[in-house]
Amino acid sequence: MSKIIAIMATLDTKGEEVMYLKEQIERRGKKVFIIDMGLRGVPAAIPADVTREALAEASGSTMQVVEQKVRGEAIEIMIKGIAKVLRQFYDEGKFHGIIAIGGLDGALLACAGLRALPLGVPKFMLTPIAEGNEKFGTYIGTSDMIMMHSVVDILGINQISRKVFDNAVGAMVGMVDMNVVPRLEGWNVIGATMYGNTTPAVMRAKRVLEAKGFELVIFHPNGTGGAAMEELIEEGLINAVLDMTPHEIVDHLFHGVHAGGPNRLEAAGKKGIPQLVVTGCLDFILLGPVASLDEKYRGRKYYFFNPAVTMVRMSHEEMATVGRVLAEKLNKAKGPTRVMIPLKGFCMYCHPGEPLYDPEGDLRLIESLKKHLKPEVEIQEIDAHINDPEFADAAALSMMELIRKHH
Repeated sequence: MSKIIAIMATLDTKGEEVMYLKEQIERRGKKVFIIDMGLRGVPAAIPADVTREALAEASGSTMQVVEQKVRGEAIEIMIKGIAKVLRQFYDEGKFHGIIAIGGLDGALLACAGLRALPLGVPKFMLTPIAEGNEKFGTYIGTSDMIMMHSVVDILGINQISRKVFDNAVGAMVGMVDMNVVPRLEGWNVIGATMYGNTTPAVMRAKRVLEAKGFELVIFHPNGTGGAAMEELIEEGLINAVLDMTPHEIVDHLFHGVHAGGPNRLEAAGKKGIPQLVVTGCLDFILLGPVASLDEKYRGRKYYFFNPAVTMVRMSHEEMATVGRVLAEKLNKAKGPTRVMIPLKGFCMYCHPGEPLYDPEGDLRLIESLKKHLKPEVEIQEIDAHINDPEFADAAALSMMELIRKHH
């Protein structure tokens, strides 16, 4: 069966470009499925398989209503329909991969749909906004889409745009031909979190667990990584969690650079899957460059991690707050849940004599955690540093024990 590639664009302004993409894709043996996400004007040059009217209807509205709205409100309406329709049509086998083109508005509209598609589905956004001065969280979110800079604005096919478009088609066709199956199988997939601060522990635990037939999928808890793990848990693609580095809850509470949002550390509990949560990196706030630190942090212990970020040791009051919030989140868990605490330090730079060493602060978190955690959630204390081999081994064994109890 010939693979089908969807093309999504605003056909009132990008009809010529869609026609060119269609011709190039079909020359390479693929079929094309066209989606019009236009807000204004009249579709030109090529008919759509999915009209803007259909997208508006899927949003719970009509094009007549959308056309009367100011641009921002119109985009908000259409985004709902685009995400819904793309996921529905992909699930129905209407396309196997998708390429979208557009400027600022087009990228906002298209990326909402691309983000709704499962991990592994080829998704490609060609846009002039994909350049170095733009922040891409709004567009990419936690998805695996590819964004490519169009270099020139998307208006017409010329000697420059043709080269960019041809490479985009080549990438899209190549991805579709890879036949990646957007589905994880088996009962043995463990999601884990890891900073450079906890890499030795996670690497050792990974070896132990993989030797027993488990597969570890590692996420970087940078605000997006933890959110991606939570989404994959909700989708049922992860069977257990070794949250060695739940630092994102700290940065959410105290406005650090790796804030994980209000729902971090909750998906596993809602899903009822086994989770082992370690107090890794719950002892510092990750802030910007040293020179940019707020005055209130200037007298604190800190570690100059790199020119972009600084690890600032939390106050004892903040440590107690983290212990309480961690307990409140884990108390909601429906499945087997355990907390493991390395009593000799939570991160790489908290050995005696090092910049973040503060055992009294660690104790404040531990006491708060014990005070607020319900008895059903077990606490396991290990007399070791988080990166000591004995702690990593204990974490791996504890994870396997929780999984065995669950099954």
